[in-house]
Amino acid sequence: MNRQQEDAVGVKIRCFATGEVREKAGERGASRYILDRWRGDTLPVNVFLVEHPGGLLLFDTGQTARATERGYLPRWHPFLRLSRFELTPEDEAAAQLRQAGIELSDVRWVVLSHLHNDHMGGLEPFAAAEVFVSRVEWERSVGLRGRLRGYLPQHWPPELVPSLLSLDGPAIGPFQGSHDIVGDERLVVVAAPGHTCGHVALFARGERSFLLGGDLAHDFGELKRAAPAVARWCRDEGVVFLATHDARAPTLLGSTR
Repeated sequence: MNRQQEDAVGVKIRCFATGEVREKAGERGASRYILDRWRGDTLPVNVFLVEHPGGLLLFDTGQTARATERGYLPRWHPFLRLSRFELTPEDEAAAQLRQAGIELSDVRWVVLSHLHNDHMGGLEPFAAAEVFVSRVEWERSVGLRGRLRGYLPQHWPPELVPSLLSLDGPAIGPFQGSHDIVGDERLVVVAAPGHTCGHVALFARGERSFLLGGDLAHDFGELKRAAPAVARWCRDEGVVFLATHDARAPTLLGSTR
């Protein structure tokens, strides 16, 4: 599934849902980790392809179909027991981009909101791209300590050498640090800690501007509760918030197809 939006300066954003995730029933409590009671509804695992005049940028790479295989997600970790992923190899980001007629080697940049597996499990086919990760996120995710925090570095591409962002650029609205990918203020990575300490978002600026928010919130309604300053900024500046697990993301983008 994909939708696209093109503004007057030629920036295009497409949304691809890389399968679905089903969460454990209940809001909190130890029983969520023990009992196999799952919600009846599912959430998408979205990735966003941004077409900039300087090249293609992929924001997050979604989940891998290997996550449906027994043993891929270590069941000893409580965090990894709260979600069940439902997808096939045809649902992965690489397969969907190929189906849309996009050469994977044409993806010039990959920005990872954070390093949980449903946001970077599909990274390996994009080895030719420059991969951006916040320095804080990278340092907290590697090695044994990373595994104890719920990251899966054992499954990352062995050749992965990301460009680490210190996000020491100027503040933008409520975001205290930034990094301009191209240098024209159209694709700006902003520090958005909360879901993880090193979580980032992408501000895609154009005639219509978008905040690709990763797991900052599931949707704008949740954003108003989880990050009210960001929600106010989006509302006041006319920025559309697009989240990884928001089923309405394609509708919010609109379509020219």
